[in-house]
Amino acid sequence: MYVVTVDQELCTGCGECVAACPAQIFIVEGGKAVAGQDECLGCQGCVSVCPSEAIKVDEY
Repeated sequence: MYVVTVDQELCTGCGECVAACPAQIFIVEGGKAVAGQDECLGCQGCVSVCPSEAIKVDEY
């Protein structure tokens, strides 16, 4: 299982993670990205496209 963390202070709400995520776990809400935790595939595509380096994916 993977846990996705979005640093709300760094996130610009650009939506790149929304477009890159094959599991479609991201939404932009209130101008910031928010990730659901249940369906992350651990591919880290969101991490690689985030221009502000606000996303972290951890396996546990």
